[in-house]
Amino acid sequence: MKNIVGVLLFATILVSCGKSDEDKRPDVSYEMKNFRIESPTGCASDTAQCASYEVKYPEFSGLDSSVAKKIRRELEATVSMGNPEAVGKSMKQIGEEFVRDYDDFKKEMPESSGGWYYNADISVEVVTDTLISLTVAEDYFTGGAHGGSGTYFVNINPKTGGEFTLDNLFKSGYQEPLTKIGDEVFRRVREIPDTASLNENYFEFPDDKFQLNQNYGFRKDGIVFFYNSYEIAPYAAGPTEVLIPYETIREWIK
Repeated sequence: MKNIVGVLLFATILVSCGKSDEDKRPDVSYEMKNFRIESPTGCASDTAQCASYEVKYPEFSGLDSSVAKKIRRELEATVSMGNPEAVGKSMKQIGEEFVRDYDDFKKEMPESSGGWYYNADISVEVVTDTLISLTVAEDYFTGGAHGGSGTYFVNINPKTGGEFTLDNLFKSGYQEPLTKIGDEVFRRVREIPDTASLNENYFEFPDDKFQLNQNYGFRKDGIVFFYNSYEIAPYAAGPTEVLIPYETIREWIK
């Protein structure tokens, strides 16, 4: 029942006022694409001696060309592994440089074992006339004791191409009540008592007070805040997902 309530509430808060049910969803569609590049020798025979870069992503149609380009640029920036030198580069360029870096590494250290890979799966969470929300889940290995992973979000207004933020959804003053609910959800997920210290449970927050981060996305049942590994806790603790259902904060929605 809660899921149904959340979906219905979501439908009412993220569509333009005065539209009929048939018009609530914009005339936007998408097709999932797959981009892959690998070492010239190929990875079919020996994945331990090659590099591969692969991204599954949505390609939108029905959007203004400038908005479609903005989404593409945002996604390419997100699948660049945080490389500042990748700003403005295409997915193809990023992938080619990843493979080239591995090949250069193997030339310098031919005795090293293990290949490199980068995989990203970009899923469409929400498409309305005011919001397109995407989740980027990445998984990679570039040597070392273990690989890495991360989850990030892209939230775009499909009409303007501008970023869709919490300020666009909530009334002024929402920060404190939203943080309070987030604290409750975080403690429940991590099984930490209400009165217990977060820092003493190995979660690092300034002044031992829970804080929502800026890595959030929108789903049909609520807003998700994602804390990646190392962000607030040691690697062994893993990531933390905090999902705040819309019905718990409906009084603050515009």
